[in-house]
Amino acid sequence: MKQFVVTFILAALIACAGHQGKEANDTVVDINDSVMLAKGYDVVELRKMKTGHITTSFKVNGKSCVFLVDTGGGGTLIDISKKDKYGLEALGKRDYAAGIGSISSLTMTSATLQIGGKDFKSDDLFLMDIAYINSEFKKTKGWQVDGVLGTDFLERHDAIIDYPHSRMYLIINQDGDD
Repeated sequence: MKQFVVTFILAALIACAGHQGKEANDTVVDINDSVMLAKGYDVVELRKMKTGHITTSFKVNGKSCVFLVDTGGGGTLIDISKKDKYGLEALGKRDYAAGIGSISSLTMTSATLQIGGKDFKSDDLFLMDIAYINSEFKKTKGWQVDGVLGTDFLERHDAIIDYPHSRMYLIINQDGDD
């Protein structure tokens, strides 16, 4: 067992040493929009804040909404203070959410989302107070967000994030619910 561990560590060090001195773009796979579109993906533009956080915009019930893209966030949510702006209705409580600086009850809602010109219904969105997120962004001169796009959404739509080109690719099904 010790020999396996030593061999594994040695192989990892050799692999890392082989990448030293290379520019970051030398190891990046170039993703082509036309190839991704042909595979059924939609292209979604991303914006990067000074803080390093990534956002994207699309429509919720016909109105533009800015989402923080959170690859570690378990759920997709919209700020409860924006409930009326987006015409959202509280459909009942479910679980509790814990995030950096906050623990709160989650309220279920549903909405029609529009991404890449395609409308689809999403029945498992949450309403949650995210004032603490916007408060932190304000301190660092970041922009305000209306919601958080979580891993649940990203996985369901086979998200591929192309960091060097500030794009995200999603498969959006118009036929059924989200």
